[in-house]
Amino acid sequence: MLNLDPEEKVLLIMHHHWITLVGPAFIVLFSLLVPWIFISILKPFFSFAISLWYLITLMIAFGFWIDYYLDALVITDKRILDIDQIGLFRHTVSEFRMERVQDVTIEIPNFAATFFHYGNIKIQTAGEVSFSIGEVPSPHIARDLILKHAKQTTNP
Repeated sequence: MLNLDPEEKVLLIMHHHWITLVGPAFIVLFSLLVPWIFISILKPFFSFAISLWYLITLMIAFGFWIDYYLDALVITDKRILDIDQIGLFRHTVSEFRMERVQDVTIEIPNFAATFFHYGNIKIQTAGEVSFSIGEVPSPHIARDLILKHAKQTTNP
């Protein structure tokens, strides 16, 4: 859970772009179709085997969704937080203050990223720490917001 200062305001919360779910969705759909391919082999144990297969497939789909939904970049007026969900029970939260921001780089890696308006954000801080989040929608909005508030905190 995020602990914000009483006067700190959340400016933007960014999750990965929905296009990042396309690959896992194909994996899940293919996994749902596999039992029908082997129906003649599994006929005697078909209902038990297909139920077990679907249960495992849905658990994998749930894991993909949790990873997508709980990964976030939170931009407040004082800090930037990167929440990275790793599996169901493990996550890491990285943060730094706005006044430490020196450079924000946007990378649009390919045609699909250009077409669907997503990209990667890399933030350079004063302590030579680089901070990045990949595949976020409209990274230019986040860059402009970060640079605007970083400038305001260093030059009040």
